[in-house]
Amino acid sequence: MMEFDLFANDNFKLLKLLYDNQTIVLEKKVIPLTQAEISSELGMSKAKINVMLGELQKRGYVAIQTRGRYVLLEKAICIIEDINNTEAKLEKM
Repeated sequence: MMEFDLFANDNFKLLKLLYDNQTIVLEKKVIPLTQAEISSELGMSKAKINVMLGELQKRGYVAIQTRGRYVLLEKAICIIEDINNTEAKLEKM
């Protein structure tokens, strides 16, 4: 994310971090990061991450699966992939 960082809000940064850290466990994509790890990586408080994840869950972008692991839902994946594609186009300009 080069110049695009200028326009990315905290929710997008959180979704992007989750997207970039997905791993496959028992044939399902999950995010193995804890809220503490997420807050450290993004430079935000754990309380803020907790509120953001709650809002993203409520709006259907993130869910919690087995053992408290987060998963991205289709809406979030579409947004991230669309923005990644747009960013790639911008880098070619």
